[in-house]
Amino acid sequence: MLTVTDTAKQELKRIAEQRGLSPAQCLRLTIPPKWTGEGDFGVVIDVADPTDIIVSFEATSVLRLEPEVAERLATSMLDYKDTPAGLGFALDVF
Repeated sequence: MLTVTDTAKQELKRIAEQRGLSPAQCLRLTIPPKWTGEGDFGVVIDVADPTDIIVSFEATSVLRLEPEVAERLATSMLDYKDTPAGLGFALDVF
């Protein structure tokens, strides 16, 4: 299963609260075609699906993944940290 650091979970929770997501919406770590930004993976606002893998923090769902994405990232770590590009999410794929 993808490891999500507590720092990343806190930031995901903050983003969801700031965006005022409806109960049907979620933050999703995904791949193209849902992800259209730079890189192979990204976080988007999406609609929750009952087959999603759920990452929780403080009894709140903070991130969802489609099962095939979760399998692809099973040995990866999502963190929120200072990177050469600045403060942001970093996905370390092992």
